[in-house]
Amino acid sequence: MYKSTFQQIIFFLITFYIIMKAGKYLMDLNDVESFLDFGIIMVFFSSLILFINFFTRLTSKLIKSLSF
Repeated sequence: MYKSTFQQIIFFLITFYIIMKAGKYLMDLNDVESFLDFGIIMVFFSSLILFINFFTRLTSKLIKSLSF
């Protein structure tokens, strides 16, 4: 595997962890009361976009490696 693939796997795992932690915080959140709450919401959606990007890249690499 290439260095970029390892980096994508690491970033995929990091964004997955951020999504899980921020998502748990957002589920417990009733109302946006401070800038910290707004910041966590922005981090969640930003990491969600990056997560989808890394997931599609790794999935396409996996499909290409399995094709003949």
